[in-house]
Amino acid sequence: MLKRSLSPLTLSNQLALIVLLLAALGGAGLALSAWLGQGLQGSAHAINKAGSLRMQSYRLLSAVPLQPKDERLLEEMTRTANSIQLRDAARNDQQSRQLAALTDYWRTILAPALKNARDRDEVSAKVDAFVGYIDELVTAFDHTTELRIHHVIMLQLAMALLMGLLLIFTVVWLRQRLFNPWRQLLEMAAAIGQRNFNHRVRVRGRDEMATLGDALNSMSDELAESYAGLEQRVAEKTAGLARTNQMLSFLYNANRRLHSQAGFCQRVTPVLNELRTLTPLCEIELRVYEHDDEEHYQEFTLRPDADCPHDDCQQCSRHEPEPHGATTALKWRLTDSHTQYGLVLAQLPLGSSLSLDQQQMVDTLMEQLTTTLALERQSERQQQLVVMEERSAIARELHDSIAQSLSCMKMQVSCLQMQGEALPEQSRELLGQIRNELNTSWRQLRELLTTFRLKLTEPGLRPALEESCQQFSTRLGFPVALDYQLPPRRVPGHQAIHLVQIAREALNNTFKHAEASAAGVSVTQNDDQIRLTVWDNGRGITGSGEKSNHYGLIIMRDRAHSLKGDCQVRPRTGGGTEVVVSFIPEAQLSSTTGANT
Repeated sequence: MLKRSLSPLTLSNQLALIVLLLAALGGAGLALSAWLGQGLQGSAHAINKAGSLRMQSYRLLSAVPLQPKDERLLEEMTRTANSIQLRDAARNDQQSRQLAALTDYWRTILAPALKNARDRDEVSAKVDAFVGYIDELVTAFDHTTELRIHHVIMLQLAMALLMGLLLIFTVVWLRQRLFNPWRQLLEMAAAIGQRNFNHRVRVRGRDEMATLGDALNSMSDELAESYAGLEQRVAEKTAGLARTNQMLSFLYNANRRLHSQAGFCQRVTPVLNELRTLTPLCEIELRVYEHDDEEHYQEFTLRPDADCPHDDCQQCSRHEPEPHGATTALKWRLTDSHTQYGLVLAQLPLGSSLSLDQQQMVDTLMEQLTTTLALERQSERQQQLVVMEERSAIARELHDSIAQSLSCMKMQVSCLQMQGEALPEQSRELLGQIRNELNTSWRQLRELLTTFRLKLTEPGLRPALEESCQQFSTRLGFPVALDYQLPPRRVPGHQAIHLVQIAREALNNTFKHAEASAAGVSVTQNDDQIRLTVWDNGRGITGSGEKSNHYGLIIMRDRAHSLKGDCQVRPRTGGGTEVVVSFIPEAQLSSTTGANT
């Protein structure tokens, strides 16, 4: 019935009503307990007063025979027996008759007896009788107090029972009207969150939970209809964003790799490998030109038949399966407005195509590769320029200091020699030796100045050797052959200068002394060692060329030692002379570790 009476109310009103009932029961229990507690307090005061009467009667007995000064004890006894607290407690506990008998006994019997007594024995029996009245009164008060305490206990138990029943009803009501509907609503919300639109809320009644359940059911139906159309579009958009994000991540990582400090192969090969996974491209090749020369290039290939000459490189893929079916060749030129740096070749299987995003990604990657190669080329030029500036500064210092000093000394020796017969024979011989040494020092200085003033017009060893071979071909009257088998940028710029100067010095010796009809320069690589050979078919050289005036050979050996290599000047098989320089080049940031052409 209570449930039916509460059902028209809203949940908040029902809950407020239950709380008010709980508060009312609690307040009623507290009020009754307070009322009963006041009665217990009055009984306690009466018992205290009765105990005071017992103590005062024994004091009077001990004071017998009474003196005039003991009159105050009798008055105090009379006030205590007639106190308001004692009368109120006796009236509340229905003990007024016993209290009246006690006060009459005191007033009519015990008080006069105490005043007239000359000995304690005369009134001790009367005092005992008075104490007996007091004990009876205290016993009555105790009985009433115990009865009231029992009533308080029963009242508390009854209130606790009512509170418990109301709490049980509240829990059951909350479970049925709030928690169960709430749980269904949460399950419904969780099911909607998991895209399960078949779940339904079943809440009876006309309260807020039922209204909310109907709203959720209706919303689930509408979401099921809209989600069916949006799910496919969201999946398409998500896939597109994932591909775009993957491409952006690839371009970001590619940019970081290409501008790292590792070797060029270790930088570019992972990028090309990942490019194959993101596009249908296969058999990707990268060709890096040397000075816009399309005939001489360094190749980085990902085909399984590519032969990488460096065993320590683990980047190049050698296990890619051959593509099946016909393919279409694609190429991208790595060039800017001034220079052509290389070419990227790839194969696209027939029936496959690059999407717009993939095409944009490939174009961006080609721009990154072009920028990387341009920065490396610029870095090589800057390094070469720094070396050239240092060498030019040294040449100027030598020309302005030592060259002028030697010229001055030559003029002074010439002035001394012009004295002729005025000088002793020994002095003339000594002046001749000094002049010869000065001439030798002057030639060595000119060779050093020529060396320091040598410039490489383009970065790289090949262009410098080609230019030198062309110059000496004109001077010798026959072509100087060049056999260059090194990959591009194998030798750093500061070491390439020494090799060019050694080759020029050797060709200069051929021009001056060999009387040859053929000459050539070859540069080869055996493992990590580079070998430069300059040969001619002239009249040859005896021994190893260790003569006092062969300063060019000494300078060539010094340059080879500066390369931490070895220089040998020896007769050539079949006639002529050959100069062989062997060394291991220093590692570069653009070290080659790919397949080379």
